[in-house]
Amino acid sequence: MSDPGIEAGRIWASFYKSWIIAKRNFFTIFEVIFWPFIGLMSIGLMATFFSMAQTTISFLLIGAIALSIIQVCQIDIAYVMLFDMWSKSVKHTFMAPVRGFHLIIGSLLFGILRSTLVFIILMVLSFYFFSFDFLVAGIWPTLVFLGGLFLTSASIGILVCISILRFGQRAEVVAWTLTGIMMFICGIYYPVSMLPPAIQLIAKAIPLTYFLEYMRSFYGYGEANVMFGFGLGFFYFVIGMIVLDAAIINARRSGMLLRLSE
Repeated sequence: MSDPGIEAGRIWASFYKSWIIAKRNFFTIFEVIFWPFIGLMSIGLMATFFSMAQTTISFLLIGAIALSIIQVCQIDIAYVMLFDMWSKSVKHTFMAPVRGFHLIIGSLLFGILRSTLVFIILMVLSFYFFSFDFLVAGIWPTLVFLGGLFLTSASIGILVCISILRFGQRAEVVAWTLTGIMMFICGIYYPVSMLPPAIQLIAKAIPLTYFLEYMRSFYGYGEANVMFGFGLGFFYFVIGMIVLDAAIINARRSGMLLRLSE
């Protein structure tokens, strides 16, 4: 049986690696401040220009804030593989006695830290510029909503890592397109009910749909089965971890780790 202290140390090593990468990367400021700010202000100013009702503005801003949080959190998990791939050092990571679990949890914790900072910034800006109070439902519902977003981000990040181990550099595009696809399907800026029936079925299989509906329910937009969303989220997370470990083993056998390294 593994020593809990050793397991925690391996997770901390992944967290620390993410911290070092972010600290040395100048463009981190764009991920945490610039792009979330642009996204929020663009949507908020558009809604103000069209003289939308406050409830409609709230609907849009919840989507904009959720999208920014997911983008920041999932990319921190995806960086586990992306930076190693870009630096041709994937094999060196897996020379250490680590499993996918250690890498994902450590980077997820760092992603939660960064995306929480994004949330605080956007929450303050949305209140100052658009009179939108994100805490109208209270602290606990807000934490439930954020927890759902972090869980969704974890599944996206794991899928990116699996894709890189399976397909190599060709899968890099997955890191930038998955959130865009989810933006279309899950109703970031409009109700899912507007989509064709077939797309609505897909939306119901994605946890983010339920977390958005849950938060919007406090602003007069119906109800949501948030527990079902968490059930889906945990199911995808567990399956993702199992598949990731299998992808690591397969990448060793197929030579993909060497092809992604020098």
